[in-house]
Amino acid sequence: MVEEKRTMLKLTASEDSISLRTISRGFRSPHRFVVLETELQELEVKRHIISSDIRSFAEMRLVKAGAGDNGDMLVIRFAWLSDSADGKLSGTEETLRFPWDVFRERIAESRSLEGATVRLLSMKSQGNPAIVFHSGRNLKAVAEKRTLRKKLGKFLSCHFAWKDSRKITVTDDFVPYSFFFREQRSNGAVICGGIILHNQQNLKKAYYGMHT
Repeated sequence: MVEEKRTMLKLTASEDSISLRTISRGFRSPHRFVVLETELQELEVKRHIISSDIRSFAEMRLVKAGAGDNGDMLVIRFAWLSDSADGKLSGTEETLRFPWDVFRERIAESRSLEGATVRLLSMKSQGNPAIVFHSGRNLKAVAEKRTLRKKLGKFLSCHFAWKDSRKITVTDDFVPYSFFFREQRSNGAVICGGIILHNQQNLKKAYYGMHT
C-alpha cells in the first residue's frame, strides 16, 4: 500500500498577519506567503477569498466538513509562482485542507509565543494530480488581474480533479491569457489540449473552456 502524500504547513503569526510556507516530500514552497488578518476575517464572512503575495496567489475557501464532523474545513489552493533565470514565470499548484478551528488555534498559539513558528500537517489529499506551470507571459498576465486569477483557479479546480493523472504541465498558448496543457497518466497515456479564455473583450464576463 502506497503512503498517501501529506504536506507540512509552517505558520508564523503577528497581530495583523500570518505567513505560510509548505514542505512535502517532493516540493518546498519558494517563499513565504503572507495573509492579512483582515483577509481571514473576510474569509469567515464571505467563505471564499483570493489572496496575492509577490507573484503567487492562494484561493482560500471554507467548506462544510464531511458527514459526522463538526465545523468548517479550510481549503487552500496555492499557486506558487516565481521568475526563472530565463525570464519566464514558472511554478507549482498544491491544495491543502485543515479543520478551520485547528487552523485558528495554531494562529493564536503562534501569537501567544510572540510569533514563534508552529506546524500543521494537512489532511489527506483527495488524490488530485500536481499541476506544474511553465509560462513566459500568459500566466504573468493572469496573475496581475484578480478577476482572471479567480476564473483560472476555479477552472483548474473543477476540470483537473482526475484521479488517474500523475501530473499536468501547463504552458503558454498563443491566445492571450490562455494555456496549453499536457496530462501524464499512471498508465503512460498522455492527453493534450488547450485552456482558452473566451469573450476577452469583457474580462468580467470572460470564461475558460477546455479544448482537446
